[in-house]
Amino acid sequence: MSALFNTFILLTQIAAILAALPPIQKCQLSDSKCIKASAQNAIAVFSAGVPELGIEVLDPVRIKVIKIDLSGLKLVLRDSDAFGLKKTVIDKLSVDTGKKQIQFNFHVAPIELKGKYKASGMLLILPISGDGDINIKIKNIEIAMTMPFEIVKNEQGNDVIELKSYKYTFENNENTHFKLTNLFNGNKQLSDAMLSFMNENWKAISQEFGNPIIEKPIQKIYTAIKTYLRSQPIAEITNV
Repeated sequence: MSALFNTFILLTQIAAILAALPPIQKCQLSDSKCIKASAQNAIAVFSAGVPELGIEVLDPVRIKVIKIDLSGLKLVLRDSDAFGLKKTVIDKLSVDTGKKQIQFNFHVAPIELKGKYKASGMLLILPISGDGDINIKIKNIEIAMTMPFEIVKNEQGNDVIELKSYKYTFENNENTHFKLTNLFNGNKQLSDAMLSFMNENWKAISQEFGNPIIEKPIQKIYTAIKTYLRSQPIAEITNV
């Protein structure tokens, strides 16, 4: 009876996982066009999270803390949410079986981050201080990720793709808008001047401080992809 009950539970869990996932179009690993289309179809499900697989919600992405201590600026962002990943458009997705790496290029337009901040020090050429709410709107961000992998056996003895690490670059060439409350202890004149400076110099600020801010969302995207691939036997998602 116990074995029958355990089998029932296992089948129920498998059914829940399959119901949560979109229909998977099997592709040859060398067929980048097919792989890209299949992955694009899965964006909505992935962004909503797949708890049955341990994949957390990606839209919004919850980021508990981001700390920046760079170029004279000390900035802490807490309890931030990044919105917009469900609008992700995949520009390139390819699997190089020789080099054993996945190339994943995508863009999001727009993406928005909301949270709490505490800042002190220098922002480029101006002093800054404040402790309040922050809102950052990025009109369009392009991200390129390279992820080396190995083919390993899972617990059931099936071949799966195991991501080993990731590297990324990003481009933000259109516009970023910053809004921060309680700058300079609520001094409106200083606050307005700082916000004007930030929004006029968004490009320089993005280049200088963008990496530490987007690192955590990128890390969560990587973890979701890694978790998914580790859970799916290659034979079930590809025509090898």
